[in-house]
Amino acid sequence: MNKISIIVPVYNAEAFLEECIESVLCQTYENLELLLVDDKSTDRSAAICKSYAKKDERIRFFSKSMRGGVSSARNFGLKNATGQYIMFLDADDQLTPDCAEVLLKYMIERQADIVAGRTVNSAYQWRNEQKYEIWNGTRGLEESLKDNPYCYSAWGKLYRADFIGESRFREEYRINEDSFFVFELLLKKPVFIAVKNEIYSYRFNSDSSTHQKFGDKFFDILKISDEQYELIKSCYPEYLDLAENMRLKAKMNMLRILAIKTNGEYRKLEKELQRDIIRNGQYYQPGIPSDDKWFWVIKCHMYKAYAYVKRKKRE
Repeated sequence: MNKISIIVPVYNAEAFLEECIESVLCQTYENLELLLVDDKSTDRSAAICKSYAKKDERIRFFSKSMRGGVSSARNFGLKNATGQYIMFLDADDQLTPDCAEVLLKYMIERQADIVAGRTVNSAYQWRNEQKYEIWNGTRGLEESLKDNPYCYSAWGKLYRADFIGESRFREEYRINEDSFFVFELLLKKPVFIAVKNEIYSYRFNSDSSTHQKFGDKFFDILKISDEQYELIKSCYPEYLDLAENMRLKAKMNMLRILAIKTNGEYRKLEKELQRDIIRNGQYYQPGIPSDDKWFWVIKCHMYKAYAYVKRKKRE
């Protein structure tokens, strides 16, 4: 009982994969299985996975027949997981040694559906002296709409497998797909526990999708925020103002990406986003310091200068 299934989507991760796997094998909680789902890697990733699978019977290696992306790999892992609890880990990241033990302790003691911890050296400031917060009913959804970092990503959390149920990652989305997965779970009114402990070590990877050159997939940011807004409108209209904040921050994020990654070929969209953000600025909820500064830049009509400087630096 109380087995944890840790799902790792693997694609061309040979530089970091061994550290990732070792961080799981070194967990103080040992009743776990590690599902390594290779998504048609072209480097040594599959060979590394196979080698570890031979050494430890808790490791299960899967090789997908077709490349489908990170959501496809995670869904494959969910289909094959046998644990009562689920975690997601990216192949270039690591767990702290007591991650599974800490999250499971809160999960069982507080009969939670989702338990989330902090990333190592997180910029997020814990708001009180308590070791954890319990969010019941729609509180988790409310925190998500306020842009609480605990609700961002699928990783850094422990889930009850039967609470996930038939929920799956949306494979048509390529950016922010994991935050949308969490959002859909929050619609189900979970008992969500946010703990102060640092349990996840995130590695900045210049090869990850969010750091690649601009492409159509980045428009998924706006598509997802629009779909989230419509879900709130139909299911929880009392949170429409907070849904506007969520959509506002998605537009801010999109605008920053356009400034950093493009050369002015989307000027019409940039102007439209600026107008929308300024026009709906009353819905903005203060967030992390970088968001607050960025909102100030846009509100004070300084975006054009910001984008100019960024593009000149790239040149």
